[in-house]
Amino acid sequence: MTSLHKRLIPTLLLLILSLLPALSRAEPVDRIVAIVNDEAITSTELAQRGEKMYDEIRRSTPSDKLEAALVEARNKLLENMIDYRLIIQKAKEMKFEITPEDVDSAIARLEAENNLTHEQLIKEVAKEGFSEEEYKKFTADQLRRSRLINYEVASRIVIGEDRVKKYYDNVYLKETPPPGYHLLQMGFRWDTDAASTTGEEAHKRAERIRKLVEEGQDFRELAHSFSELPSAKDGGDLGTLKPQEMTEEMRKLLHGLTPGQLSRVEENGDTVQFFQVMSVNNGGQVLFPPFAMVKDQIRDRIFKEEMDKRLENWMKELREQAIIKKLL
Repeated sequence: MTSLHKRLIPTLLLLILSLLPALSRAEPVDRIVAIVNDEAITSTELAQRGEKMYDEIRRSTPSDKLEAALVEARNKLLENMIDYRLIIQKAKEMKFEITPEDVDSAIARLEAENNLTHEQLIKEVAKEGFSEEEYKKFTADQLRRSRLINYEVASRIVIGEDRVKKYYDNVYLKETPPPGYHLLQMGFRWDTDAASTTGEEAHKRAERIRKLVEEGQDFRELAHSFSELPSAKDGGDLGTLKPQEMTEEMRKLLHGLTPGQLSRVEENGDTVQFFQVMSVNNGGQVLFPPFAMVKDQIRDRIFKEEMDKRLENWMKELREQAIIKKLL
């Protein structure tokens, strides 16, 4: 299963909290703005879902363009709400079973990914005016949505090695990376608050993980699991650094390295670290990583492109099969 497949289940706190206002039960509805099959979307729901977006538009839009911008945003939001309602209806129709254990596991993942206790998460949800039970119902709907999209769309996408290699040759190698060195970083601290308590232990750990990379294991996955630096959350990805943005020691460490190669392990204050070069664009000389190093990333890129296209077509079919009446 690719990382993109794994990310199809919505687990980010921002997504949860941005969608929750659509479920509010606080005020009586004033009018219906759309009917999706036999379910109504009310003006209250529409206003609540768009409240933060409308506030941002009011702050950032000139007064002579404000009304048109608000109307456009409201119309787009209603279309998104219709699509969301269609997906949830379809998932329920197909009877995707979501157990309390499924919901609890999803919530636990969300808490772990955002470094929240269960009590902290429920407090955040409560700030939006929702009970724990309402939040669990919302999470169950999200799981049904995710499973439906996986079943109907994602599971039918197969990206073969030949297609990935063709993309590498015909697309990837024709792209120009930003000037500088695109780097991945792995680091281990040796102060008393970290897992490694001495410089020697940290150095040994770095050498051990570096050897795993040399043997073919994925740098990003190892960095995400083991690195003790802030870049670990991004799989060690530092982005692209120009030589003038690096320290003299770092430039020496990277000197002569080509894409795919690893630097030696080097101490830097209370950290030992090493790097892997992804690409180089220095003084007009462009060097790309070997195919084996980026094929999983390219497969994910192709998968996303294919997923976006198929999801759009699938949603079009859902709409064509539904009875939708907009009253806005």
